[in-house]
Amino acid sequence: MTAPVLQVDELISQLVAFQRSGLRNDVKLRSFRHQAQGLLAHSPGDAHMALGIIASLEDREDEACREHEAALRCSWNPQRALNYAVTLQRFYRYDEAVRQAQNVMQRDPLDLDAIEMMVTNAYFAGRFQLTAQLLTEYRKRVPDQWEGDLAEIETEMQSIQPMLEQSALTDDQIVAMQQPAWALMRTLKSGNRKVTIEDFVGNDGQAFLSRTFRLPLTFEEAQALDDQLVRQLAEHDDWPLEKFITIFREQEAA
Repeated sequence: MTAPVLQVDELISQLVAFQRSGLRNDVKLRSFRHQAQGLLAHSPGDAHMALGIIASLEDREDEACREHEAALRCSWNPQRALNYAVTLQRFYRYDEAVRQAQNVMQRDPLDLDAIEMMVTNAYFAGRFQLTAQLLTEYRKRVPDQWEGDLAEIETEMQSIQPMLEQSALTDDQIVAMQQPAWALMRTLKSGNRKVTIEDFVGNDGQAFLSRTFRLPLTFEEAQALDDQLVRQLAEHDDWPLEKFITIFREQEAA
């Protein structure tokens, strides 16, 4: 049984590296798929996880989630849960990604990878109260100078938290109000999915938070997507849309 274990470990390692590269190579992906299918009999859990990663890189959302769920049914482990979270994140399913990372933290509260993933996904999902709690916990464990996403999120939260206290917006409301935007983004081609988020706290008589989703689209494409979003949001007159505004814009030239 040693050889299959080594093979699947090497495959997972190669897949993770390929995933982080951001490249798209269909020939390479077909080769990975062939290898993973050949390991299903010997290492079904890890093979299903590999197939989930491959399907996500091929933009097969439903198939990717089925494979990851199959991997977790074989037996749960942190690697499988966090790889599933990465796949969910790829399809803007941040709230579900939070739950996968949370499952890891519940078993190992000191798993810093899980905490970092929870912070990032909670922030994108709009679970700002949860984000603040997680940042406080992470700061206790890692008091050093932060860099990258966590540092940026911590800075953003310094202005967002007071606004939330004034507006009485709940995490559940913000998550719900963002769902139409995430759903529209999932309809885009993979090359147009790299989103940059800009949050702005303002006050026009009452506090509000504006979240701009910048995508690699033309002005006209971004405007058309924004028009669809406005129409969908207008169907929800029970949402406090004046307190949380979502906007699509094209990415600005470097």
